[in-house]
Amino acid sequence: MGEVDIFKIMKEAEKRKKIKEKPILVKKVEIKEILPCLTTPGYIRFTAQADREIADVIPIIFLMFPPGKTNYSVKENTLTLRAFNRMITFFPNGKIAVTNTRDKQEAEEILQKIIDIINEAYRSYLKYGKPSKETIEAAAKLSWMDIYNSLPKTNCGECGYQTCSAFAVSLLQGETKLSKCKPLKGEYFKNLERLKQKIGEIMLNTLGWE
Repeated sequence: MGEVDIFKIMKEAEKRKKIKEKPILVKKVEIKEILPCLTTPGYIRFTAQADREIADVIPIIFLMFPPGKTNYSVKENTLTLRAFNRMITFFPNGKIAVTNTRDKQEAEEILQKIIDIINEAYRSYLKYGKPSKETIEAAAKLSWMDIYNSLPKTNCGECGYQTCSAFAVSLLQGETKLSKCKPLKGEYFKNLERLKQKIGEIMLNTLGWE
């Protein structure tokens, strides 16, 4: 029998402890209704219900995804998200609607990913607090032109795009990272600070600032 690596065992135990101690808001989301998908023949759409209300974390889920992949109603506090090749809609009371799903088994798999998203947003809520109304409204209205106006506009190409405008459009869709704009880390850093003040730290991280 080989020697026991006590340090490895302790490290793995500590890792499991940290995972277990992560605060969570939602433990379970239960499927309530399954219907034929309206856009993909042979697929289903379904509604589900979380075991807790999620009103406080919906704005943060919105901030966690690129603006080009979301449709957020500030007034209703509802969010439709384009993720995992389907549309997912979150309602304040914990109701969740999902489209374009192969079968019930895949629905359960998607729901686990949704639970992870909700709980990640909850931990962000505990860390940063509730986003201000101004931050949410600014992020909801964020366009590629707003991003472009925060870029150097030198078309240097260091980000991998020929123009700053093309880079801004891709950022809005989540196809690249803001940190690839090297001039923002130098002489144009003030542009970044102004953008951060406008849309908040969570959305800035979502755009890929590292």
